[in-house]
Amino acid sequence: MHLTGIYPKWWRGKIFKTPIKAWAASVTTESTRDILQRAYLGDSGNGQVGAIPPECVERTVMRRGVSGAVDTVYVKHVSGGVSQLGFKSYDQGREKFQGTSRHVIHLDEEPDLRLYEECLMRTMDCAGLIMLTMTPLKGMSDVCLHFLENPSAEKYTVQASWDDALHLSEAEKKSLRQTLRPHEIEAREKGIPALGAGRVYPVKEADIAVKRFDIPLHFKRVFGMDFGWTNPTAVVWLAYDEAKDVVYITDVYQASELTPQQHVVNIKARGDWINGVADPAGQGASQADGVSLMQRYADHGLYLTSAENHVDTGLMSVLERMQAGKLKVFDDLALWWKEFRVYRRGENGRVVKRMDHLMDATRYVVMSGLPLARVKPSSSQFLRRENTWRTV
Repeated sequence: MHLTGIYPKWWRGKIFKTPIKAWAASVTTESTRDILQRAYLGDSGNGQVGAIPPECVERTVMRRGVSGAVDTVYVKHVSGGVSQLGFKSYDQGREKFQGTSRHVIHLDEEPDLRLYEECLMRTMDCAGLIMLTMTPLKGMSDVCLHFLENPSAEKYTVQASWDDALHLSEAEKKSLRQTLRPHEIEAREKGIPALGAGRVYPVKEADIAVKRFDIPLHFKRVFGMDFGWTNPTAVVWLAYDEAKDVVYITDVYQASELTPQQHVVNIKARGDWINGVADPAGQGASQADGVSLMQRYADHGLYLTSAENHVDTGLMSVLERMQAGKLKVFDDLALWWKEFRVYRRGENGRVVKRMDHLMDATRYVVMSGLPLARVKPSSSQFLRRENTWRTV
């Protein structure tokens, strides 16, 4: 569309009104030829038509040294000019992506971060754009984190699954699943970055995700909290089916640069009768005035119990519940799932302390919250308990 200037009436994205200069690149020259070139230009030998209408192709220039590989295609633009699409490959090196402006760059499969940044620089002086299409087999790499962390209006991510590939039959999907290694299945089937051995919770999302349901009145409730300021304050609510010993993560809250009083209002809106456990670091006194963070919350009516903070023991408790089918998570909790997908150990074996606040809150509530979980009281019980508490 950008090369030809021919946009459908429903299009609401970026529009180029004049001819553009573009690149399309993949890992090797051969993969660029076999995948991207075929996608854009088709394969005349098989009667396959590409995305660029054949009548819009003015001419092509072949690449030397690689059989059948196109170097540049010139495409007629509706304005009367001619757009250029150059085919490149990552194995040419970052230097081959330097120096010239490009309106559109399409990178197929994950590039090195430095190469991506070089391409980004090529689009800056012409208000251009970059498109990445990739199966995230490298796991939670720097490129993945760039898009999954700190979302903004300048970048957008779509996680496509096999269900979005309408040409795949159920039989083909089943066959593909049987041929893949376990840690690759979710990356290829759902577009979820594969973390392999570095993943803190090496379980399939499908094994712990459940559709949202109305929480039965006999389920006990409790929440876990991780303090923050420039880093977000994070809260995870849990419902406990004590009879079956199954816990459900039902709601989350995350916000930055709010005062304890503001957080209290937001947290208590979920149910001011629900007990909470929190990061024990909140007991420490502030150097400024000697008042602890927990006391600040208590001053505004939110009384928190200090959680145990034995990290490895807590992580194991959560993982064992996941593996035993005793910890489930509502599938619409996008913030929780986003952290779960990037929660990993570094090369030193320690948990990477980035995007982990909801995971910490989950650990606190699973490790220390269940003894404090309680069912929702009736209105009369609640008033009686509040009056009793106020006289203590």
